[in-house]
Amino acid sequence: MSGLMDKAKDALKGNDKAEKFADKQVNTQVDNATDRAGLGDKYDKKISDGINNQTHEQVFKK
Repeated sequence: MSGLMDKAKDALKGNDKAEKFADKQVNTQVDNATDRAGLGDKYDKKISDGINNQTHEQVFKK
């Protein structure tokens, strides 16, 4: 399985469209989750930034 993940990561490196898509998906999911939790938009950016950083580190190796 790690071989497949490595191939996927290699294919995604430097792919700005994939990064923007991933960021948008994270932001949407965080917005939905914080709304359901009753937090509103106050914490969206901070949470999204943390998750986006982890995504970029793990998938896009930035």
